[in-house]
Amino acid sequence: MFVLPILCALAPPAAPAPPRAWNVATSAQLAAAASRIGRLGGTIRLAPGDYTLTKPVTFRNSNHIVLQGSGWNTTIRFVGAGDALTYQDCAFCFVRDVLIDGGGKAASGIVFRGKGSSSNTVDQCRISSFVVSGIRFEGDPASPQSSNTVSRCHLIGNLKEQLYSRYNNDFYIIRNQFGTHGKYPDVGAYLSNSSAGSYTLNYHWGNGVAFRMAGGSHFNRIENNRFENSRAEGVVLGDETPWACMFTIFTGNTVHTNSEGAPGKHAAMTATNVHDCTFTSNQVFSWDATHVKHLHSLVLGAGCRNWIVKDNILRANEAAALVYPEGQGHIVKDNLTD
Repeated sequence: MFVLPILCALAPPAAPAPPRAWNVATSAQLAAAASRIGRLGGTIRLAPGDYTLTKPVTFRNSNHIVLQGSGWNTTIRFVGAGDALTYQDCAFCFVRDVLIDGGGKAASGIVFRGKGSSSNTVDQCRISSFVVSGIRFEGDPASPQSSNTVSRCHLIGNLKEQLYSRYNNDFYIIRNQFGTHGKYPDVGAYLSNSSAGSYTLNYHWGNGVAFRMAGGSHFNRIENNRFENSRAEGVVLGDETPWACMFTIFTGNTVHTNSEGAPGKHAAMTATNVHDCTFTSNQVFSWDATHVKHLHSLVLGAGCRNWIVKDNILRANEAAALVYPEGQGHIVKDNLTD
């Protein structure tokens, strides 16, 4: 009988898989863990303490990266040049429970770039003192980002646009604060070419303009926010782009005590080239009408048509509460004005 020989030269054992989770307590451990995350992602858990980064941290073409702090006693202090954290074509990533401080030197705190950066979440973070933005979404015009979330964050004293969103659709921007304790940021939140999103329960104070929504931003719901104590306008919708924004719902918002940098010179809210907008159940007023009033509550400028302006309270204006052209299909009724 013929017996096959036993083969002893088997293939070598597979190398152990790289770790997918790191518990870190020092800046060096944080940088090392970030450099080792591959395409499959992983979790970096930061113990309470201060972490000083001298170089940007960049993740590329990776998914499922979790950067988890221990609350705002976990502080990343970025002292280098450039953006602190960049996600290039990364999806399903989370940044949670951490304070990120730019010290007034770096560009931006967290940046998501590329068409692959979708379904990411920044939650319960405080991001402050960056010279450009706290958080930026920089999508690809040919294939915009989608389904990104910013929730329960404090963006404080980031001097250009505290939150910037471009080519970033189906977003959720919910329960955040955009403010300052020093210099005035140019804009609290800025949306450009960002559509079909929910912007709700956000609080803005001390910005140049609290909220801007520029061209290519359609089908958004802007509900139950506070836009207040701005140096100029509280809200600016649209721009010179023809039909910059359409089918926006703006309801249940409080727009108060803006134009603080030049009392009586700026409208609380302006719109340009915005059509088919629902503006209902908002309150526009001043907490200190003796010293700070708006020029107008709402100005519908060039290119605006087919608005429903109904059931609003519009107070504390130097001139007419509502300014809009006749013959453009607007329905204006049941508003309380001075």
